[in-house]
Parts: sequence; C-alpha cells; structure tokens
Amino acid sequence: MKIETQPREDHQVKIVAEFDAETKEGFKRRAARKISQETKIPGFRPGKAPYDIVRRMYGDDAIEKQAVELLIDEQYGKILDEAEVKPGAPGSLEEIISTEPLKLSFIVPLAPEVVLGDYRAIRKPYEAPTVSDEEISEYLHRMQTSYATAEPVERAAEKGDLVYYMLSGRLTNPAEGEDAEVIKDGPAQTVIGEDTVSDKDWPFTGFSEKLIGLSVNDEKEITHIYGDEESDEKLRGREVTFHIVVQSIKALHLPEIDDEFAQSLGEFTTFAELRESIAAQLSERNREEYDQKYFDELFELIAAGATIKYPPQVLDEEKEHILEHLREDLSRNNLDLDTYLKLIGTTSETFMAEQVTPAAQKRLVRSLLMEEIGRVENIQLADTDVNAAVNGSLQQLSAQPGFNPKKVNDRLVNAIAMDAVSRLYNQRILGRLKSIATGELESALETAAETPEVEVTAAGGEAEAAEKDAAE
Repeated sequence: MKIETQPREDHQVKIVAEFDAETKEGFKRRAARKISQETKIPGFRPGKAPYDIVRRMYGDDAIEKQAVELLIDEQYGKILDEAEVKPGAPGSLEEIISTEPLKLSFIVPLAPEVVLGDYRAIRKPYEAPTVSDEEISEYLHRMQTSYATAEPVERAAEKGDLVYYMLSGRLTNPAEGEDAEVIKDGPAQTVIGEDTVSDKDWPFTGFSEKLIGLSVNDEKEITHIYGDEESDEKLRGREVTFHIVVQSIKALHLPEIDDEFAQSLGEFTTFAELRESIAAQLSERNREEYDQKYFDELFELIAAGATIKYPPQVLDEEKEHILEHLREDLSRNNLDLDTYLKLIGTTSETFMAEQVTPAAQKRLVRSLLMEEIGRVENIQLADTDVNAAVNGSLQQLSAQPGFNPKKVNDRLVNAIAMDAVSRLYNQRILGRLKSIATGELESALETAAETPEVEVTAAGGEAEAAEKDAAE
C-alpha cells in the first residue's frame, strides 16, 4: 500500500491510498462470495458459487463496488496508521481515483488543536456585584403587586391600574416586499408604570404610560421610533405604529408588606426573614449575571491570543446541538422550528448564518479553550469532591415534585454522575482562570515562595481554596 497525504486549509487532510493488484484481487474474491451469500444463484448454495459465475451474472462493476466497500471497512484504520493521522471525526471517501491500480482518496477531519498564548499574563479585575436596598424594595413591590387583589373600575386608567387590551403593531414605512407586521393583533396586559405582569416597558420603554386616561373600549394609535441599541435588529431605527383597544381596567389593592404577609407565603415567620431571603436570591442572580459577562469577556481575551484549529464537521456538530436544544424548547410550547422562524420573520438560511453559527463558534471555541486550559493547569478532582457533587445532584433529583425512585436506573444515575463531574470540573477551571486573571494565584504563589517550607503547603492550599470559592 502506498500512502500520500495532502494537508488542507480547513484542518482536514486528504489521504491518497494506492493498493497493489494482489490486494485488490483478494477483495474482489471476497466481494464475489459476499454477493453469492446475499443473493440466490441457481444451482449453488449461498456463498458457494464460483467467482466466474458471480462475475458473469453481476458483472465486474458490481464486484468492484462491493470489493471497495469491504476494503475500506477493513483497511481504513491501517490507512490512518500508515499516514500517521489522528482523526477528530469520521472521514469520508472522496473519490475512486482509478481502478487499475486501485487508488482511493479520503478526506479526514483532524482533531482540534489549541495553542494557548500567554493567558497567564491576562489581568481582568473581578468586582463582586452587590445588592442595593433599591433592588430589594423593587422586588418586594413586585411581590406585593403579584399578590394584589384586582377590582374592576368604571373610570379612565391611572398609574398602578391593571389594564387589559388588544395590541397590534406594524412598520409605519415598510420596504417594498417587506412584511410590515411586527406584533400580530392579540391580547396583552400590563400594570401602568410597573413590570410585574408583562415584560418591563414592553413593547418599548414608557409604553404603559400611554394607557393613562384611556377608558374601556377606547382606541389609540401610538408611533414609536426604535433606537440603534434595540435588541431586535429588524426594529433598529424603524418607526412602528401600534394600535390599542382597551378591554378592561382594574384597580389593584396591594397587601401590606409585614410579618403577616411573610407568613402567608408559607416559608417565613417574619418580614426580616423574607427580606433576607430576597437579598440572597438577588445576590445569586447578580453574581450569575456578572460571572456570565466576566467569563465571556475573559475567554474573548484568551481566544485573541490563542491559535485554534478545528475541522468544519466539529462546528457542524455544535450547530446541530444548538438546533436540538431549540427544537426541544419550542416543542414545549407546541411550536416547530419552521413556525418559529416565520414568527420572528426570518429564513432558515439567515437564522443559521446570523444566530446559530456565531453561537456555535463561540461555544466551540470556549469548550476547546476550557479543555486545553484544564490540561495545561493540571486541574484534577479529589474523590471526595466528586462524590459530594454526584450525591448533591442525586439529592436534588429526589427532591423534585413527582420524583419516582422506580424510574431511576443505572443509565440515569451514570448520566447524572457524568453531568455533575463535568460541571464541577468546569467550575474548577473557571475558578483557576479567575484566580489567574485577578492576580490572586500569582500573589499566593509569591507568598508561598517567601515563607518557610513548612508553610508553603498552607499557602498553596489557600490558593486552591480561593479557586474553589471562585468557582462555587
């Protein structure tokens, strides 16, 4: 067998393999036997027909086609070994270059490669987010509004009223052939000046204030020009005309926020406990939002200094994962992908190019960087940490409403365990990156180097503990 390799720019390699006549003839004989086993040849038992008989009945082309399939199944691994190629995904037969001699070309995706730059020199301060009294008060007020009683009124709408209305929206000056509909005519509701019932200030900031003074059955048209910072690209800089028909108006009677209100929630005995719980929730939410932004920006800095190569098949797989999750989410709302694309006014090609592909690239790059950083930093998990993570996940599962222990099998337990370990491992990597970017790890190592040998372990332990705290 003769092997020739040709690297490609898309992180794949073309392998040309040439086989001698003896090898080809051997596989042709095996192919003929296989054909005779799978087909009925008069006068012969399955697999016993002579080669010349099979050849006469089915022809050289059929035998050679079957021979190539058998050869690839058996020889592909040897071809990769001979070419010293480590594939990152299944390869494919590109072409049968010739049959005399038999020469085949394969396209083989290479395993992704990551060469980290000097990521340890990157510095990015971490400013832990806090929870303000104003945030807590706003949250309490939203709770208060959620538990309010609504009383129909026969007057014009005022601030604080719950208003039900029909709403539609259309582009004021649509381009030729452009779908002008922005919001399909349908029911909506809002508390004027609040954000507890529907999305805050939907469909634009200050919209609910436009309802003040309207009575039941009143109609009103409102025009609004969206700014360049609007999240929906289709609406940036565009003027939209909204049509409103008021259906009902209700005054809200808010409960007092006190110990009695806290007790009515069933989890607290005092208002102080309720407030403390809210502060903890908001603190966790703020931290998660901050961490998401912090690490997104940190990975962008790391990626900018790294060299990352991967074949297109790996990106295609990541795109498919995103689509799978999207389809699952849509199915919960009785929607399919085609309907969803129509609702948001885009095509499959545009959606893939503008939404799915960039998201897949970001996820893939981050995943590859995480994997390489974990390897370089020698991130390892202690058995005690692994057991704690797995047991914690299983306890969370058992605490869920409707949990049925009879449906728990080894496969489910293994899946939960793998997910728990993966999340813990990733948390440790993020913790290490944070300690590097903030300079905490460098300071800990410098301190350890300056202390007596008996104290070096303690300093290292403090650095490790800091990483765990950062990750958790």
